Amino acid sequence: MPKSTSPSGRQAFPLHAVKALIVDDQRLSTTMLKSILLQIGLNHVDTALSYKQAMQHCEHHSFDVLLIDYHLEGPFTGTELINLLRRKRLISPYCGIIMISGDNSAEVILTSMSVEPDSFMTKPITSDIVKDKLITTLYECAVRTPVYKALINQDRQKAIIQCKKQLIHAGYHHKLEGLLLDLMLEDGQWLQAEKYANILKKHHPSPKLSLILAKILHHNNQLKAAIHLLECQLQQSPLHIELYDYLANYQEQDKAYYDALNSAQKALKLTPSISYRALRVAQLAADLDRVEEVIKAGHSLANHLPIIDVEWIICLAEYMAIFEQVYFNQPSLIQRQQLKLELQKINNRAHSRVLAAQKPFLTTYSHVITSRLLLGNAQPLKAKRRLLLGLSYFFNKIPKLPSVVLADTLPLLVHFGETQLISSVMQAIEKRNRFDGHSQNRLNDIKQQSHLAERIKQLESQLKAAYQMLQTSPEQAFFYYQNIVHEYPFCSEANLGYLQCMLYLNTGSDKDIRSNMKAITYMPLPGDLEAWRKQILEGMTSKRASPHLHKVALTYQKQTQRFLE
Repeated sequence: MPKSTSPSGRQAFPLHAVKALIVDDQRLSTTMLKSILLQIGLNHVDTALSYKQAMQHCEHHSFDVLLIDYHLEGPFTGTELINLLRRKRLISPYCGIIMISGDNSAEVILTSMSVEPDSFMTKPITSDIVKDKLITTLYECAVRTPVYKALINQDRQKAIIQCKKQLIHAGYHHKLEGLLLDLMLEDGQWLQAEKYANILKKHHPSPKLSLILAKILHHNNQLKAAIHLLECQLQQSPLHIELYDYLANYQEQDKAYYDALNSAQKALKLTPSISYRALRVAQLAADLDRVEEVIKAGHSLANHLPIIDVEWIICLAEYMAIFEQVYFNQPSLIQRQQLKLELQKINNRAHSRVLAAQKPFLTTYSHVITSRLLLGNAQPLKAKRRLLLGLSYFFNKIPKLPSVVLADTLPLLVHFGETQLISSVMQAIEKRNRFDGHSQNRLNDIKQQSHLAERIKQLESQLKAAYQMLQTSPEQAFFYYQNIVHEYPFCSEANLGYLQCMLYLNTGSDKDIRSNMKAITYMPLPGDLEAWRKQILEGMTSKRASPHLHKVALTYQKQTQRFLE
């Protein structure tokens, strides 16, 4: 049986036992690569023409190595797929990764390196190249397997011991040495890691060792020395992107904000499809009020949204929080209006990238963000209309909304006193057992305002009491609803109840009627409230209504019908 052989001559896996998965949207390329793998001795080779097929395979099989093309179907990339498979734990940490691409541009190669593949192959490929890359990858997997198995069992000490053992057997191995040093830092062995890193650097200097030493300097409160070390290493290794990330962080801590932005921009320019780098640039630029740079970062993010998973809308939500910071820092309405136009361009670009199934979520979220901006500009009625328009598609399926949408929607609903939707959103949130950072921050802000929960409970109680009075004592209900509307002038349920009282009593000033009508017009409402609005408008436009009720209601009825159509 053919066996793979490590670079040092030691045997690794028998090739016939290796389970491989090829992921490429080009059927011909997939067939050719599978043929090569079978020729060199593999017996188990699966293929996938899409990321969905790849996920299905990984759900049912445990693969030793994945061979993934960088450009998958449509806008998808192999790096997105790898991140998703790892996040969902559909592949083991010691599964071998071979990236493949016919595009050997710096962007593709550097972005591929961000997922730390074991090998990278450029097309066209040959049997010899495939065999060499496969053997190297299998050897890398065999070396790190004992370490990662210990980490899976959450035994860092054992992982460190295994790492040292593997290094004794393997000799010099830069990835394993880097892993050992990372584990030592995580375990708090800073002094030992420093000694080991300095020894290694004398014999085998590398960007990774410089990064480790910079982390140690930073830990020892030698911030400027850490910055200097990274700057020197980048002069020698200008394409080692991770160095820019740490350099930007350290420069920001050193209050060299413009230098930090410059370092972050270099990393983003080299790898524009790495979303967290676009967000980093946006945040640094926002803190410096560099509006143009914030917008550029937004376009970069929209052009490369990681759309395979829910991660895309989380990235968008994090950017929108940064955008709001810049937007409300602008002193004039003209500047804010210009920013809204730029945001629309970013939103349009995101719409052109996301999948058909994701578009309703993006549409809803776009309306929610617009509502937040309008409310901040003291335009509450327009804000409410935008909010309800955005949520209307999900009125009966709120639990389907992503957490970031729920978290950004909830403060708006609380402000407007929309108790029914608040209840639906809260029920959906309570059933989630995990939140992204953005959603958690929003929800924490609400929890810290404990009075809000009490106010909403009180509002629910008041609305319930007023509605019970409506049938038996409309005069008393009138004053109840009047008080609620005074406190929550845009609460749909309160305004509907107030109008119902006016209809029963056949009274009410034109000013009050128009004010209440505006609060419920030009916007969709949840099912039962929509039915109630229809009933009220029909009653007010009937012959039994007073002339002024009839006249005002007729106007708003026509406008509401046109809007909903």
